[in-house]
Amino acid sequence: MKKILMLGTGGTIACVPSADGLVPALDGPAMIKLVPELEDVCIIETKQILTLDSSNLSPKHWQIIAEAIAAHYEQYDGFVITHGTDTMAYTAAALSQMLRNCQKPVVLTGAQLPIQAEGSDAPENIYHSFLAATSPLKGVALVFGDQVIHGAHAKKLYTENFNGFASINRSPMATIRHNHLFWEKSALQGGGYGEGEFAINTKLETRIAVVKIIPGTAPDILDYYVAKGYKGLIIEGFGAGGVPNGDNNWLPKLEEVLKQGIKVVCTTQCLYDGVHLDTYPMGILAERLGAKSAELDTLETAVVKLMQELAQ
Repeated sequence: MKKILMLGTGGTIACVPSADGLVPALDGPAMIKLVPELEDVCIIETKQILTLDSSNLSPKHWQIIAEAIAAHYEQYDGFVITHGTDTMAYTAAALSQMLRNCQKPVVLTGAQLPIQAEGSDAPENIYHSFLAATSPLKGVALVFGDQVIHGAHAKKLYTENFNGFASINRSPMATIRHNHLFWEKSALQGGGYGEGEFAINTKLETRIAVVKIIPGTAPDILDYYVAKGYKGLIIEGFGAGGVPNGDNNWLPKLEEVLKQGIKVVCTTQCLYDGVHLDTYPMGILAERLGAKSAELDTLETAVVKLMQELAQ
């Protein structure tokens, strides 16, 4: 049987009631006891590395998780990370960039209801995660509801629905039916991970911000981030990802920001089909000034990529 390490980080899946609402409290052994079917799947060891509501996770916690995997990489055949759902897509994106040439399964999962709650989705999500962690999967994936999603393409769409996550701009790696994983044809062929020696890169520049444009947002909002010493900005624009260039013209301010050495990445408020700066003048002109396209990346992946680029 394969040997899998379960890393606990807290989240709803591990919550119990308190006077102030649900708080994460259960550790790995307590949760594993509630999924007895796992006895026939693999040998499981657990390690509690965090006990947090995922809304309180920050980039330093992504580094802690990546370093825990690296420290135990040779000792285990795969990893399962239990995590809160609110920022799990960010952690999945971070690990998919930080873990280089990862040849073992690293699977994140969580739940919309605590594992001890009646009708919880937690036991199934945990069980399916261990199925994925004992499969030929390579690299980072998120298992939730009836899907296995590549770590760089996951996004939370629902606050309560048991199929809370979607795979953005990539087909799900697998669908789950009757406790079986049905893999997409190319899902087990590397997942975009290299074939060299495993390594991690946890360097991150955290002085970046996401600026969401709504109709009428004035470009002088960028002055705040310049004054505060931010190193990179992700502009969440409309449609294909460009910035306004009419009466409310963002281009002069964008040029000013770029000339100060601040990296600018254009993304879109649309979920699917990505950014196309070569389609309309607002994108073409922004790109000529030096703004970069997030292309098909989710916002979460674009954030991590920019953090890593600026940290080099």
